[in-house]
Amino acid sequence: MNKKTQLGVFFVLGVIVLLVLFEVVSGVDFLKKENTYSSYFPSVGELRVGNEVKLSGVEVGTVKKITLAGQNVSVVFSVDRNVIIKEDSVASINMTSLLGTTYVGITFGSPNSKILSDGGVLVSIKPVDFNSLITKLDKTVDTFNGQLYEYNDKIRSILTNLDVVVASVASSKGTVGKLINDPSIYAELKTSLEFFSSITEKIDSGEGTLGMLVNDEAVYNEARKTLEKINIITDKLSTNEGSLGRLINDDQLYNSINELSMNLNALVDKVSSGEGTLGKLITDDRLYYDALNSVRKLKNAVETQEDLAPLTTISAAFGVMTLF
Repeated sequence: MNKKTQLGVFFVLGVIVLLVLFEVVSGVDFLKKENTYSSYFPSVGELRVGNEVKLSGVEVGTVKKITLAGQNVSVVFSVDRNVIIKEDSVASINMTSLLGTTYVGITFGSPNSKILSDGGVLVSIKPVDFNSLITKLDKTVDTFNGQLYEYNDKIRSILTNLDVVVASVASSKGTVGKLINDPSIYAELKTSLEFFSSITEKIDSGEGTLGMLVNDEAVYNEARKTLEKINIITDKLSTNEGSLGRLINDDQLYNSINELSMNLNALVDKVSSGEGTLGKLITDDRLYYDALNSVRKLKNAVETQEDLAPLTTISAAFGVMTLF
């Protein structure tokens, strides 16, 4: 080995020794491939040492240490040193699923935030209490099962009735069964549809009264003119033109009619209560009987006069003879 080679070897060894001494003195590991961070949580649930650390869902490290720190739990975890963790990144404890494993999740942080140095502490958020969530889910499932058990008989009855209905339809019973299985009904329905189709074709071609109404432009124009006249009439009515317009819109006329109606109602009320001559004639039974008695007396008087007429004639004759 020549002197140059020996000097190169001693130089490399010297550099290595210096790096080792620097690491021992300063505590900086130039050869390690991970950075270490920590975060504090009120509880960690089922998180264990060795569980994954994920940055926005991508695995970047592992949990190294879990210890109590006063009223909180300290979680120390490593992250690949090529992964950038920002000072405003947030750590949280998540689960892959309700029955899956627990892991530490980290957010990216904002683009303008500084890079968190090795050994830094990440802000944390309160983890979801998965045990409480699972307990509530169990209670919900139990409640659902209880309700399902209560309605089990009803569901079974509905299914039984449905089977009966399906069997009836399959055996051509009932209206639906006949519609589905009876070929004659299908033929009648087909004939009806063909007849309806022929009618629509005739209408479309302008045949018949309805066809002319649909297709004849002259009929359309007449109908349009009629509608225009009706619009003119309604406009006149709304603007108090003509007698009917005044009847509809004149408040004074309405008030007069209303007053007349009130007076008529008052008159009817008086007649009904027996007030006045007309009221007594309508409601007083005594006047009816007095009138009836007067008629009877008049009738009797007339009949009596008719019976006495011959005697009166004879008496008059004797009187004349006496004079002679």
